[in-house]
Amino acid sequence: MILAGVTKDVDGKIAAFTVKNHGVSYVCSAVSMLVLNTVNSIEALTGQQFDCDYDANGGYLSFALKGGRDSGAGLLLDAMWLGLESVREQYPDEINMKEM
Repeated sequence: MILAGVTKDVDGKIAAFTVKNHGVSYVCSAVSMLVLNTVNSIEALTGQQFDCDYDANGGYLSFALKGGRDSGAGLLLDAMWLGLESVREQYPDEINMKEM
């Protein structure tokens, strides 16, 4: 089962997330695409600084914004979480989501 968790800032907005483990191939692919696209988009389209740690073999990625959340990065993080919720609705036994 894939485990996805977010950490929110003092304003209740997503500031960090961790995704780990693998699921069935099509769910794992969907989750990987959402997560990697979010990180790549924040890097390419915003000036937001962040820390990112991952396992090159897959199955683990941890991301945290530095210095607060700008509107562009925030929108991308919210969109990622919405996408993960959609995946969970279709495959509830394959992904567990929580606030940490």
